[in-house]
Amino acid sequence: MLEWLKLNWKSLIFNICETVVIFLLGFTLNLKINYILIIMLLFMVSRGFFGKTIHFKTWYRCLVWSALIMLSLFVFLKIDLPTSILFAIFSAFLMTGKSNINDMYLWYNKTSKYQDVIEYIKNNDTNIDLIEFENKIKTRDEVDYLLYKYKFKECKTFKEINELLDMENPRIVENLDKIAFAIRIYCEI
Repeated sequence: MLEWLKLNWKSLIFNICETVVIFLLGFTLNLKINYILIIMLLFMVSRGFFGKTIHFKTWYRCLVWSALIMLSLFVFLKIDLPTSILFAIFSAFLMTGKSNINDMYLWYNKTSKYQDVIEYIKNNDTNIDLIEFENKIKTRDEVDYLLYKYKFKECKTFKEINELLDMENPRIVENLDKIAFAIRIYCEI
């Protein structure tokens, strides 16, 4: 125990000071002590439950962010205890590595959300279904065929496609999403 104190005394002092600052924030908002404790403990337990927590390398960043997060939770506490509890759990989740924005989409670790289509076309250029799909899209709509060709066969960027077809990015994305959906169904990707 004494060895642990010798190694971690700075961290211990910082954590005590941080807790005091957070309590003072709650007191300045005239919150009840038991509500302040509930939110603080729920936030800490939730962070530990969700996994590895995010830490800052400098003490002042840690203090500022902790104070801002807890202040926002205390403001919610002024409105409603259940709301503050929900936001405490949510913000604890955000403060872990599991809240990576890439996990929201099904194309994590891919260079493009169309990567499966690009790979399929690259590896199956003589596939009968793919050739039929290309012929149908070519006869149906020239612009869609050019979008298909530029993005999926030639792997051009949105900027390059924009310059070649004089189309805005939202329209390019909308059409490519439809084409990608159609090819996934038609070729059973």
